[in-house]
Amino acid sequence: MNMTTVGTLSSRYARALYAYASDNGEEEKVYGEMKFLSHGFLSVPELKEFLQNPVLTLEIKLQALETASGGNVTKSLKHFYEFVFLREKHDLLLYMASAYLSVYRKAKKLVYADLIAAVEPDSEFIESVKNYILKEYSDDPAIELSISIDPAIIGGFILNVDGKQLDLSIKGELKNIRKSILKNL
Repeated sequence: MNMTTVGTLSSRYARALYAYASDNGEEEKVYGEMKFLSHGFLSVPELKEFLQNPVLTLEIKLQALETASGGNVTKSLKHFYEFVFLREKHDLLLYMASAYLSVYRKAKKLVYADLIAAVEPDSEFIESVKNYILKEYSDDPAIELSISIDPAIIGGFILNVDGKQLDLSIKGELKNIRKSILKNL
C-alpha cells in the first residue's frame, strides 16, 4: 500500500471515529486515548508486530490496544478497534491515531505546539510562548502546549507549531555556524 492510500484511508477512518465519538459525547476522551496510543506505538515498536501476530486471538489484541490506549477505553474506541480488525486495517492504527489527533484539533480549533527546552521553563516564559503562538494564528485558537526537556540542546529552546520549527537553541546556532564555516572553506 502506498503512502497516499495509507493517508487517505487513515483520514477516512479518523473522521468516521470522530463523528461516532461526537455522537456519543466521547470525542474529547477518545482524543486523550489516541494520544496515549500514538505515544505507545512510538515508544514500543513491538506493539505493531504484536497486533499482526496471527497466533494471538482478537480478544488478546483488543486487550493490548486498550492497555496501549490508557486502560479502560471509551465505548466508541472499543467499537472502532473491533471495526478496524474486522476490516483487517489494524496495521494502519498508528496513522489513524495520528489522523484522529489532527481531525480533533481542527474541529476544536486547537493548535498543538511542542516546546523543547534545555531547562524547565518558568510560567512567565510559557505565557510568552503562548502569546507568540496566538499572534501567529488569527482565529485566536486554544493552545495545547507540550513541554519536554532536552539538555542536549545546551540552552535556548525549539518550538514546533503546525509543521513549522523555530530553533533558538544553542545547539542549533552552533550547527548554523558550522555550516557557514564549511561553506566558506
